[in-house]
Amino acid sequence: MVVVPSLVVANAATLGGATAKSLLATSPSSSVGAPTTIGCDNFTGTDGTSLSGRSATVATACSSQVWTVHVGAWTIQANGAVSDATASAVASENTSTVDSTAQVVISSLNTGGRIGGVVLSHDGTANYLAAVMIDGAPDRIELRLVAGASVTVLTTLNPVFATSNTLSLSRSGATLTVNLNGVVVGGATLTSTQVATIGAGARAGLFGGSASVGFDDFSVTAP
Repeated sequence: MVVVPSLVVANAATLGGATAKSLLATSPSSSVGAPTTIGCDNFTGTDGTSLSGRSATVATACSSQVWTVHVGAWTIQANGAVSDATASAVASENTSTVDSTAQVVISSLNTGGRIGGVVLSHDGTANYLAAVMIDGAPDRIELRLVAGASVTVLTTLNPVFATSNTLSLSRSGATLTVNLNGVVVGGATLTSTQVATIGAGARAGLFGGSASVGFDDFSVTAP
């Protein structure tokens, strides 16, 4: 687990070569132009504890962040977060900046058709963006826009998954970028209608649906 007194995240526009360990790193006071951490969690806690209503447990910068479970059940297991097998399980933190980057380390996903991902621009009800990793032949990442019961796949990417993967989704206006294990693997541009659908949603979080998939070292940054 990564437990640090203060956080900084590598340039959210590039994220080249960034890892969870470098993103959850101590920030020197002389840093200039570094993005601001607006959400994070390392999920340290007692097994079986619900994520619902949980306050983040990493760094003073995230002490005011609280999790809301929107779909499914989310708990702490082995100092990580897991969902139950509910399809499209979602939990989010009360981050408040639209243009931001959400990142998480996802483990045990590369087998059995398992899924897991990261959520951005969640409006607190049922509208959000998500980068969803899906184990398969081939492996794929779906960049989705979810508006209630309507799911639009904006693009499908086909990088090769590792046993443990660092996934991030960035938004800058209408531009979305997906980064996997330090490499930009693709993205999409929202139409004006799609931007209006998301509205001012600014929460960020996790996307699950496979009970064996683990999440750790979650961080959200804004320019």
